[in-house]
Amino acid sequence: MEALPLNSPSSWRTGLPFRLWVFLGSFLLFQVELIVARVLLPSYGSSAAIWTTCLVFYQAVLLLGYFYSSRVTPHVLQGRYRWAHLAVVLTAVVVLPFRLRHFELPPVAAILLTLTLSLGWPFLALSTTSVVAQGWLTRTSHPSREDPFFLYGTSNAGALLALLTFPFIVEPALDLETQLLVWYVGYGLFALLAALCIRNVRAGVSEAKDTSAPVEPRPKAPLASRLTWLLLSASANALLLAVTNVLTLDASIPLLWILPLSLYLLTLIVCFSRRPPTPTGLNRLAVGSLVLAGVAALFALARAQTSLPSLVLHSTVLWVGCLLMHGNLVWCRPTDSRLLGSFYLHVSLGGLAGTLMLALGIPLLMGSLALPYLDHGVAGLLILAGLAARDAARRNQGLPVPRLAPYVSAGAAVFVVGILAVSGWALARGRLEGSRTFYGQYTVKDAEGLRLFQHGSTVHGVENLAPEERGEPLSYYHRGSAVGRVFASALIPRGRVAVVGLGIGSLAAYGRAGETWDFYELDPEVERLARRHFSLLGSSQANVRVLAGDARLRIEEAQDQGYDVIVLDAFSSDFVPTHLLTREAISLYLRKLRPGGILLFHVSSRLFNLVPVLTRLSAELNVPGLVNRPETLSVEELASGRSPSIWFAMSPNPDTAANLARELPFQPVGATPEMLGRRAWTDGYVNLLHALATP
Repeated sequence: MEALPLNSPSSWRTGLPFRLWVFLGSFLLFQVELIVARVLLPSYGSSAAIWTTCLVFYQAVLLLGYFYSSRVTPHVLQGRYRWAHLAVVLTAVVVLPFRLRHFELPPVAAILLTLTLSLGWPFLALSTTSVVAQGWLTRTSHPSREDPFFLYGTSNAGALLALLTFPFIVEPALDLETQLLVWYVGYGLFALLAALCIRNVRAGVSEAKDTSAPVEPRPKAPLASRLTWLLLSASANALLLAVTNVLTLDASIPLLWILPLSLYLLTLIVCFSRRPPTPTGLNRLAVGSLVLAGVAALFALARAQTSLPSLVLHSTVLWVGCLLMHGNLVWCRPTDSRLLGSFYLHVSLGGLAGTLMLALGIPLLMGSLALPYLDHGVAGLLILAGLAARDAARRNQGLPVPRLAPYVSAGAAVFVVGILAVSGWALARGRLEGSRTFYGQYTVKDAEGLRLFQHGSTVHGVENLAPEERGEPLSYYHRGSAVGRVFASALIPRGRVAVVGLGIGSLAAYGRAGETWDFYELDPEVERLARRHFSLLGSSQANVRVLAGDARLRIEEAQDQGYDVIVLDAFSSDFVPTHLLTREAISLYLRKLRPGGILLFHVSSRLFNLVPVLTRLSAELNVPGLVNRPETLSVEELASGRSPSIWFAMSPNPDTAANLARELPFQPVGATPEMLGRRAWTDGYVNLLHALATP
C-alpha cells in the first residue's frame, strides 16, 4: 500500500482515530488509577502504602497487557486480529460499575484482591491499547506506519493530562460517584474509537491462499538486549517509587502522588517523541538539571525544616535518572516492528520488578532497617546495572560504547543519591528502634535528654528522660496547651474519654482514677512502641484501653451518647486522614457524645490549614465551632520538648461552647460567605486545594 503524504487530509483522517484512541485509553487508565486509589484511602487509614500497593497492581496488570499484546502482535501485523480485540474491550463492561469489596486479609493482599476483582479486566483492556494500535497502524496507509513508536508518546501525553487534571479539575469539581459515572461514559467512547480504528486497518490475506510460501521464522531479540530493556525499566520505576515514598511521608494524597508520576511520564514523552533527544543533548539536559539538584541539596541539608528544597532535590533526581534510563531505552529499542510486543513486554516486566523490589522486597527483607533513603540507594545500584547492561548489549551488536558524557551524568546522579543516603543516615542518628509497616515508618530516637516518637518526618510524641520528669505530657499536649487546659478544667465533664490516634499516649497522663479512656489506634505497632519505649500509658491513673482498628468502624460500635470528650488526634505523619473530617464522620462523633460534651480536633500541620474546613462543617451541621488562641512559647519551653499546637472544638451544647470561649483559650469562629460558598467535605467529596496551608 502506498504511503500518504504526511500532511494530506487522508493522512490526518487515517491517523486521528488512532491518536484519539490511544490518548483516551491512556487518559482513562490513569484516571481510574487515581479514582480507585482515592476510594480505597478511608478503608486503610490513608496510608502512603495504599498508592504504592496500587502501583504494584497496575504494573502487574500492565505486564499481563503487554504479554497479551506480544502474543497477538504477529497476528495484528498481518491484519488478522481486529474484531477479536474489540470483543476484549467490550467484555470489560461486564464488571461495570466497579464494586470495591473489603476482605479480611492483610492490607496489601486485601487491596490487590479488591483491585483484581473489580478493576482487573477493564484495566487489562486499556493497558493493551498502545501496542495494539501501533500494530494496527502498520496495516494502514499512514506515512509513519513503518515507525509507529510516536503513538507511545501520545499514550504518555494522555496519561500526563489525566494526572494533572485530577487534583486540579476533577477532584475539586466532582464527587466520587460523578467521577466514576463520567469515567464509564469515557470507556464507552473508547470502545467506539476502537471500532473506528479497525475500519482503517487493512485486512490480512488468508494463509490458505499461498500454502507453498515458506514460513518466516519468528524473530527473537538477543538476550543482552532483553536484559538491557529489563534493567533500564526496573531502575526508572525503582527511582519513581523511591521518590514517591519520600514525598508522601507527610501526606498520602493524590496531589503528591501525581508529582513524581508526572515527571516520570514527562521523561517518556520527551524520549519517545518523533524526534528524541540525541545522547549529547540528553546528557547536557541531565547535567544542567543536576546543577539545580546540587543547589537544592545544599539548602535541604542546611535547612531541614524547609520543604521546598527537598522537593526540588528529589524531583530533579527523579527527572535526571528517568531521562537517562528512558533515553537509553529509546536508543536500544528494536528496529524490527515484529519485536514491538517483546520490547514492551520486557519494559513492563522490568517496571514490575523495580516496583516490587521497593514496595514489598525492601520492607519485608530489611524490616526496621528499611529507611526511606535506603530506597534511593537500591535505585542507584539499578541505574548502574542498567547502564552496564546497555554497554554489554552495544558491544554484542558491534556498536561503539558511549564514552565520557553518559558516565558523567550517571556518576552525578549516583552522587546525588549518595547525598540523599547521607541525609537518611543523619536522620537516623540516635535511633533506638524503627519499623516500617503498611501504615507508616516509625522511629524512636533520643536527642538532648528527650525521647522522640517520629511518624514519617513528623514528631508525634516527646518524653523527658529525666526520672523526675517521666510521665509528663510534652509536645503538643503539654499542660499549658489548649488540650491540656481543657482536661485541667473543672468545667468539662470527663468520666469517659475517647481519643482517636495513640502516638505515645501523651493524653493518658491527664487520666484520673475512676475515668475510662479509650484510645483508637489503627496500627498495633504504634502501641507496641509506645509501651516499650515510653511510660505515659503505663503511668496513667485512668482505666486505659487501646482499641485496634479503623477509628470510624470501631467508634461506631460504642454506645450512643457514651463519651464526655472525643479527641481527634489521628495523623499519618503531618496529615489528618480526610475520612475522619467529613460530614458523615463528624455526625457519627456527635452521636457518640453526651449532652454537654465536646469534640476536640488536633489540626496542627505544616502543609494544611484545616480550620476553614472544620468551620464550614460546623456551619453545615449547625454546631458551634471554636479554635484556640495562638500559642506562644519561649525558647526554653521549646527546648524542653513543648510545641505550639492548633485545636478546633465543637460542642452541640451552647453553654459548653460559651465556657470554652469564656474560661479557656478558645474563640468562636464563624463561616464567611466565601466558606459557605464551598462544598462541605463528605465521604464522596474532598477538595484538598482549599486546605493547603499558605505561607
